[in-house]
Order: sequence, then structure tokens, then C-alpha cells
Amino acid sequence: MPVLKNLPSRLKGGRFSVDLETTRSEFILRKMSLNHNPFEEPGSDEDWPRSNGGSLLDGRVPRDRNPFEDEEDENEANEVRRGGSGKGSSIKGTLERMKGVSPLKTLGKLGKNLRLSARSKGRETPSPQGSIGSASPMQRKKKGRRSSEGSLLRMAGKCKDRKESLTNGDLCSEADSDSTSRRLSFLKMVGKGKMKRESMQDHSSQGPEEEPVEEVPEVKPREPLSVLEILQLVTKRDLFLADTHILELEQECREAESPTAGGNEDFTSPSSKDSSRRKAKDVELLYEALQKELWDVVRDSLRCPTAGPNLGLVVQVIQQEEQADRDWAQSEGAAPGGPRPREFKKRWREAVVELADANLPQHEEARAGELAAYLDKLRVRMVEDLGAARRNVVSVYPVEYDSFQVYTHSYHQAVTRRLQAITNGDLQIIDIYSMLDWLYNIYNRDVLGTVTITTPINLSQLGPLLPTETVEKLELDCLNSVRGKVTNELSQVLEEEEKKWLDTLNIEEYQIPLARTVIQRLQEDLERSAAVNRHLGSRVAQCSLNGLADFLYSFQRKVEMFHEMLVSSFGENEDGYIAKTIALVNCCPSFRSFVERCSQCDPTTSEDSIRRANTSLDRIVNLSVRVLNDRLFEHIRPFFDKLIKRKWLSNTEPFEQIEALIKEHFKKFCRMDKPPYEVLVVEVHRRVMTEYVRAIMRGRIICTSLKMRKRMAGRLRDEGKHLKTLFKELESSASWLDSAIPHLSEIILLEDTPSIQMEVGVLVREFPDIRRKHVSAILNIRGMTRQTERQEILNIVKDIENSDSVMRVSRDRALFAEVPVTSEVHCLNVGLSRVALTASSLFSSMRFRRRRTPARENQDDML
Repeated sequence: MPVLKNLPSRLKGGRFSVDLETTRSEFILRKMSLNHNPFEEPGSDEDWPRSNGGSLLDGRVPRDRNPFEDEEDENEANEVRRGGSGKGSSIKGTLERMKGVSPLKTLGKLGKNLRLSARSKGRETPSPQGSIGSASPMQRKKKGRRSSEGSLLRMAGKCKDRKESLTNGDLCSEADSDSTSRRLSFLKMVGKGKMKRESMQDHSSQGPEEEPVEEVPEVKPREPLSVLEILQLVTKRDLFLADTHILELEQECREAESPTAGGNEDFTSPSSKDSSRRKAKDVELLYEALQKELWDVVRDSLRCPTAGPNLGLVVQVIQQEEQADRDWAQSEGAAPGGPRPREFKKRWREAVVELADANLPQHEEARAGELAAYLDKLRVRMVEDLGAARRNVVSVYPVEYDSFQVYTHSYHQAVTRRLQAITNGDLQIIDIYSMLDWLYNIYNRDVLGTVTITTPINLSQLGPLLPTETVEKLELDCLNSVRGKVTNELSQVLEEEEKKWLDTLNIEEYQIPLARTVIQRLQEDLERSAAVNRHLGSRVAQCSLNGLADFLYSFQRKVEMFHEMLVSSFGENEDGYIAKTIALVNCCPSFRSFVERCSQCDPTTSEDSIRRANTSLDRIVNLSVRVLNDRLFEHIRPFFDKLIKRKWLSNTEPFEQIEALIKEHFKKFCRMDKPPYEVLVVEVHRRVMTEYVRAIMRGRIICTSLKMRKRMAGRLRDEGKHLKTLFKELESSASWLDSAIPHLSEIILLEDTPSIQMEVGVLVREFPDIRRKHVSAILNIRGMTRQTERQEILNIVKDIENSDSVMRVSRDRALFAEVPVTSEVHCLNVGLSRVALTASSLFSSMRFRRRRTPARENQDDML
């Protein structure tokens, strides 16, 4: 039939260009010159371009055309050529029924079918939610899903080829490749325009009594989205809707693989198996793309001022997937090892862990000796991110997610991994202290304490940052570093300092940096360990104290060797020797204070080290004080030999020389630090008073008259006052020595026996080490020769002499124990008293003019 020969190529299934199809359609309409055209509808050709955005004859495609319809039309055409079922099958059936029927009637029915197909296709749009009356996914499972070029695996290759062709400028080839998919759509649009014009002409030719019968279009169910459309939903972050369609596609795959699936389709054929495998692969690829977008949203939520609506979609997807997992577990087909469960909630936690690991600084950024700066970066970033999570994220998640605990735990684990990587290598001592301080103090106080102010968390679930073994190893490394510093570094410092002592002997240097250097090196360890915690501070202090006690013993030995070498050979460098002695003893106060501070950490365990350290310091101080004291008395001893003689009563020069030499030497001695200086001035004070009393006890003057006793007592009182004033100016704490000379002068001056007894009693109470021989010598000086009076006075000290109380007197309160006493003078009778006194005076003068024998000197020293 000529009409069938001139049908459009869409009905014949042929492939022609758009221009050829349009030309042939117009030719058919011109050839059919009938009064009533069954393809016409009310309307005109001019209305179509205005409503659809362009004309088909000028080659432009309507603007509102859905790009997915071209692909759908091409798929339908392919199914027609393969003889499969689909929309093309209806057209094929129509052609078969047209055989033997009138051409006009056949074309009228065909035009009606085409119009209804165009209307229903124009009204259909892929709606994720569907429409009222649309079929459910279970009801639509037998209907074919648009394949979107078959699979996402082939899509990547086609996109790549298309991109290359566009890059090379071959735009025409792309248009040719799309012409096949657009051919059916163009023919449909041309036919629709023609039918509209003919129907309007036919409607105008008919009378008013004829009214067209409106046909109710058939409402078709919503077709499932293709894989490409679902992927576009994912990339546009319409996440919940995309997940819904992925679940539908996954359900179709399970139903296709199930042996109990309904339908007449042969699922055992190779093509069906390939299609099923492609769909399953598409599902997995879609899930990968979906999860990538989900976790990108989770990561971006901390970097934005607010979480945004996408994070809520993430939560909805997680809940929907968790519900799908539960449904799958309860279904009869649930089997271990299948594609389900997806465990999106677990994967969300893993995504938060990866987020924390990516946001925190990596451990490679930590530099040797600068670990404190790196740890501070960790602190700042963790506080900022958890603060952002508390503000933006926590409110979006349901309460049962415990989201803030998940975020805190993830960051805690990320910090733990970094600290473990850092501690696996060797650390400097400064980095060890920084690490321990961060573990014990900074992390708990400045990190967890800050982020949990408003949102409390369960700290017991976090666990320790480092294992106990690792922390103990760090503390042991710290102690070993302190031991090595004490034994090696401090010994080297002492050796270098010792070499300077002899080289700088000609320089009056009263301070040396030894104590300051040693203490600074130990002070840093003590302070930093104490800042970490009390336990570590106690252990470091104990270690430092043990090493310091050994160091001070070495220091003591070197000081003793220095004095042994120079005590008799310093020659012209006496001033430098005195200055160096003062400089060495000036180290002791600083060392003693540091020892006391170390002992405060744990006195019970440090008792032995404290004792050894203080013993060494005491020996250094005593040795230095003795050396300085001897240097002073080498100059003033000759002047003491001139005291308490007859010439002394009228000559004050010897005492003035003693006073002047003491003041001159103390101009240097005052450069000594306070505690050793106090020891020195007390020893000089005691020794001066001892030498003065020794001069009195020699008995080189015996008063033969009251006038002479008054003169001698007055001179003793004057010189006693000068000595008291002198040592007060020198800040001596041994003021108890100043009362000895006034008491002796009073015993010499008093007349009546009771007053003398009272004065002797006061002297004995203040100086328990005084002996009967000392009192007897004083009575000889005042010229008391009567035995009865002497015995009454001496009985006061008799009980003390017979007891051992003098042995219990400490050296700090002893004066007369070091003063030798001359032999007593016994008077025969009262009548011969004057002769006895004269003879005694003459005998004493002659005896002390003789040179004292060494044996006598040794006896005096022993007394």
C-alpha cells in the first residue's frame, strides 16, 4: 500500500537522519488530500514552537526536553529491532492489525495511539516519591529499568571517549552519535504538530452540533530511575533519595537472583545472568559513591560555621540503611556472607576516626627537641575540632548515637597513635619531660577538661594515651639521664674548675661559678620532674641527691688537696690564697640549700645521702674557717704575748694593734657568704677571748695594793668593752663570751669575801667549764693570800670540778677548757703574806722570762 510505504521510519524501525524523517512525514501529509484528517487535533503549528521553545524545522531542540528521554527512546527502538517487549511492541502490533483494513481508518487509530503516547510521555517525569496511584516497587518489579547504557562500568569509558572528541573539536561526530537517540523524539514532535493543525481544521469544518469526545489518558506508573540518574542524585548530594533508589535496585537484584522469583523471565539464561551481575556491580558502585559523599559531608561539617542540611540527610541515610540491615536479618533469605548488612553506623564511626586522623598534625612534624611545640599544636587542634563538633554536629544526631563521645574517642585514638609513634624512637631528655607533662597534666587539664565543660563524656571509655610500660620506660629514661648528668657532666665540670684554682691564685676572686653551674644543671631536672607529678619529682630528687652527695665528696677532697698544697707555700700570693679560700667556701651555702630542697621530696629515703652531703660541706667550711683563722692569728699572736704585764698597764699599743689587725682582715673575710661567715666570726671571737684569758691566767701580774687592783680591773673592763664592741660590729653571735672579762675584773676588784663568792658563783654558772685552778689563779692575781678566805671561795667550784659536768658542755659554750692554768701559790701564814706575795711575784716574773719548754707547751695545750 502506498500509505504504508510512506510511513515514518520510527514505525518501520529504520535509521535515518532527522531531516529525512521530517521531509518524509511532510510528504505523507501533503499526499493525503482528505477532508477529514485523523491525525489533526485542535491547535496550529505556530502554537507548538511557543510552548516548546523552538521549531523542529530550524534544527533546534526544545529547551524543556528531558535528556533522559532520548536515551529511553533509543532503548525502546533497540528493543523493537531485537523483537523484545516494550513500548515498541505496541507499535509493531498496530502495524500487523493494519493489514486488510482501510488506510484512513488505520491511520486514524495510529494517530490516536501516537497522541496518547506523546501526552503520557510529556506528563511523565521521574519523581522520587512517585504519584498517587502509581505502582509500588514490588508491583513494578516486572517492568524493565532503564539501563543507562547498561552499566556504570561502561559509562566511564564512554565519558572518556566523548571528552576526547570534544577536546579535539569534533562536535559534529557527537551530534551524529546522538541523532539516533533523538530521531524518535523529533518524529513524535512533528507528528504531534501536524495532528494538531489537522484536528483544528477538521473541528472548524464540522458543525456546531458536533462535539469532540474527550478521551481520558491512561495514568502509567512511575518508572524506576536508571543507574546514571541515581548517580546524579548522589553527586548532587540528594543523599536520602539516592539511597532509597539504591535500595530498590538492590531489592531487584535479590529478587532476580532468588530461585523463587516470579515471572516468566528465564533467569537461567546467560544474558539474564550477565544483567543480574551488572546490576549487582552497579549497586556496589553506587554504594561506594554514596558512602564517599556521606563521609565527605561528615568531614565538611567540622570546617563550616554550621553543619548544614546535608548532615541531616546523612543521619537519615544511616537510619534507613540500619533498618534495611534489620529487615534483611529477619527475612528468610538472610544468609551469612551476603551483601547485607551494610553496617552504615559502624562505617560512620570509622569515618569519624579517619576524620580525626586527617585533621590532627601528623607525628612526622615533631622535631627533636621541639616536642612541646608539636604537642601544643595537637592540643589546639583537638580543642577546636571538638568544640566545633559540640556546636554544629551533636544536635543533628539522635541521642542514641552518642555522637560527642564518638568524636572524642576518635580524636583520643588519633592522639594515641601519634604518641606511640613518637615514643617508639629515642627522645631527648627535654622531649621526655614534655611528653610526661602532656600525659599527666596538659591532656587531662587543658584538653579533656576544656571540651567536657558543657558536654560531659565517659572518660573511662577513652583509656590511657600510652601503655603503662611505655610511661615507665619514659620515667626510667629520665632517671638514667639525671644519673648520667651527675656522674659524667658534673665530674667534668669539677675537673675543669680545679685547673683554674692554681692558675688564678694571683687574682683576688671571691666567687667561682662552680655551684651555680652544678645547680643549674640539676635544677632543670628537679623542676620539670616536680611539674610532671610528685612521684616522678621525688624519684628525680632522690637520684639527684645521691649523685650530688658523691660530687660533694669529690669536691671536699679536691679542696683539702688544694690547702695541703698551698698552706705553707703560697708565698707572695697570700691575698689570692685567702680570696680563693673564701671563693671555695662560698659554694657551700648554695649546695646546702639545694641538698635541703632535694631532701624535702622524700626525707626518709634520702637520709643517708643528706648526711653524706652535709658532712662534706661541713668539712669544707671548717677547713676554710681554720685556714683563715690561722692566717689572722699568725699576725696578732705576738701582740697577745705583750698583754697582762706591768708594761701593759701603761701601754695600750699591743691591744690596739690586735684590734686593728682584726678589722683589716675582716675587710676580706666579710666577702664570705653569710652562713660560713658566721662560723668564721664566732671562731675568731672565741679564739681572741681564749688568748686574752690565757694571758690573764699566766699570772704575770700580782696586785700588791688596792690601787694596783683597781688599775688592773679598770684596764680589763676597758679592753673587754672594746672587744665586745668590735665583735658586735663584725656581727658575731657569740655574745656570751663578752661577760668573761668583766667577771674576772670584778673578782680582782672586790674587797669582801661574800661579794667575791657571789661573783665567782655567777662566773661558774655562765661558764661551766671553769676549774678551781682558774679561780685560784685569779685570786693569786688580786693578791689574796689568806687560806681561809681562799678556801671559802674555791669551795664554790669544788663540786663542779669533782663532777663530769664539764664533759657535757658543748664546745660552743666552752671557754676555760682551752685555757691552761699556772701552778697555785700556797701561803704559809697571815704574818708572812706580804713576803709570800713579793716572792711569788718575783718567782712568776723570773719563770715567765725563761723560755717555755716544749713539754710545758704541750701540757698547756692539753689543758
